[in-house]
Amino acid sequence: YASDVTLRISDVPVFYYPWTLQFPIGDQRVSGILPPSLSNSSDGGIDLAVPYYFNLAPHYDATLTPRIISERGPMLSGEFRYLADWSMNTVNLTLLPKDRTFDPARANQAGSDTAPVEKRWFAGFEHEGQIGTNWRTYVDFNAVSDTDYFRDLGSRELNIESRTHLNKEGVLSWQTNSWQADARVQRIEVLDPYVASIDVNKPFDRLPELRLSNQFITDSGLQYGLDSSHVRFDRSLNRNLLSTDQISRGALVTGTRLTAEPWVSLPLRRPGYFIVPTARYRYANWQLDQQAFATPDNPDRSVGVFSLDSGLVFERPVRFSDQSMTQTLEPRLYYLYSERKAQQDLPNFDTAQLNFNFNQLFRHDRFSGPDRIGDANQISAAVTTRFIAEDGVERARLSAGQIFYLEDRTVSLDSPLQNWLVLQPMDTDRSALILEAAYRPFQRFQMTADLQWDQENSNIDEGSMAIQFNMDDERIVNLAYRYRERTDIFLQAPPLLDPVIQQTDISAVWPLNDNWRLFGRWNYDHSNSRNLETFAGVEYSNCCATMRLVARDWVNEYEFFEQNTRQNRGIFFQLTLLGLGDLTGGGLSNLLTRGIPGFKEYDVND
Repeated sequence: YASDVTLRISDVPVFYYPWTLQFPIGDQRVSGILPPSLSNSSDGGIDLAVPYYFNLAPHYDATLTPRIISERGPMLSGEFRYLADWSMNTVNLTLLPKDRTFDPARANQAGSDTAPVEKRWFAGFEHEGQIGTNWRTYVDFNAVSDTDYFRDLGSRELNIESRTHLNKEGVLSWQTNSWQADARVQRIEVLDPYVASIDVNKPFDRLPELRLSNQFITDSGLQYGLDSSHVRFDRSLNRNLLSTDQISRGALVTGTRLTAEPWVSLPLRRPGYFIVPTARYRYANWQLDQQAFATPDNPDRSVGVFSLDSGLVFERPVRFSDQSMTQTLEPRLYYLYSERKAQQDLPNFDTAQLNFNFNQLFRHDRFSGPDRIGDANQISAAVTTRFIAEDGVERARLSAGQIFYLEDRTVSLDSPLQNWLVLQPMDTDRSALILEAAYRPFQRFQMTADLQWDQENSNIDEGSMAIQFNMDDERIVNLAYRYRERTDIFLQAPPLLDPVIQQTDISAVWPLNDNWRLFGRWNYDHSNSRNLETFAGVEYSNCCATMRLVARDWVNEYEFFEQNTRQNRGIFFQLTLLGLGDLTGGGLSNLLTRGIPGFKEYDVND
């Protein structure tokens, strides 16, 4: 216990508490005031939060946080945690009864800096449970008063402000060695203002989704199983915001989808080679309401899929720079045949086209959901070579692969409601050539790179490179470049926003001496000439305290697609008393860990 406490750094008083302060000197929990948080911003002014922890019982506790935002008013947050015999539960509630920045006359104006509503709140509930050996439960429920809540009131942690969706989900699952069953209900609330402004982009609710799958292996090695699901898709759209044409093309469609996919496989794996033939029968049936005009309300689809995966593994000893290594050569061939069925009259509830990469060379479908099954008659050829040191560490890897199409593809994401841009050409004889490389000659240096080269048009579709120098776990330099020409941003970006991704990301941490170090990050969008995130700072640390000062310029994630992006700027200060916690700016630790790969806090014991 301590009374009438004044805390000084050198001779400067930084904290005063006039009453009795109780704190633990061991590992036990104790009720009392936690380190307060103090910040300042142009939107909210001075922001002070003082959390109080209640040690109620060994299996449950609570934290109550009064918060004062000078421009907005008083706010109260609470967190309650309860540990039961079979579950962990957390409840979060936050209320700002009256936001003083709210102006009803300007609340609906585009670009207005007023709060969208006067009363602002957040509610969240998380639950993970296990009943017996086979049953598990999961709940993730979140709700907010308005789409700007996290931008205006969640920025104290510096990384929560970019939250663009809220998940509302409950799952009950059952699992044994051979069987798995799930029951799920899910609704996703869109907070991104650009996506939310297009009503037909609203995700469908799953009310509910039932899944059942099994897998069996015989003594002879034969594998077989069944993957099945039944989902009720629903969503509520404002009919007044839809055109007659959109309604006639199925904007209001809802319904159920039943899928059943029996499969059988006979893998043969031996030292030096493998052969894996697999056959699938993919069936789906829809029961639709308010479907597109002149389309069936009870369509079904059945597609047979066959694949044959095969590969060889060769090894030989080699020496590089007086190091003994093992080099492998791993050629691989993958044949895929999937029947062609017309699917453009089917709605698209939850299906997307997968990003083309090296792993997709060996997938049995180019789509992620059952609403579409890609037609295919193709052969994927790839080769990988690795250099493995005597200690088992992979020092280098180089892979190359390509798909050779025996027939043109016809199935796309086109539906009665949407005519989607085809992200990959469907009438070419071969896919882009994919190259991947990784190089790690020693522990402190690593490089990764990938490239997709369109040979027919002599064009780079996509590529990236990342290099990290980690001299001594303290001196770190990261260099990265990313280019992507074909992207799903084409489907939703405003006309004046260049959707081609061309970004550089440079970050570093560099100690000046035992107490001082510099750090920074520069993530730049070259296609649209804007800083996505830039920050630079300085840190002083000794045995007792760490102080950081950071200047930051950034674009919120939900504003990436806006034509006139607003740059956010701020200066942040963090003071951490080692062993006591953060007095101000605790969110800086999250910002630095997320923005600078390899960043670590100083070890107090060093």
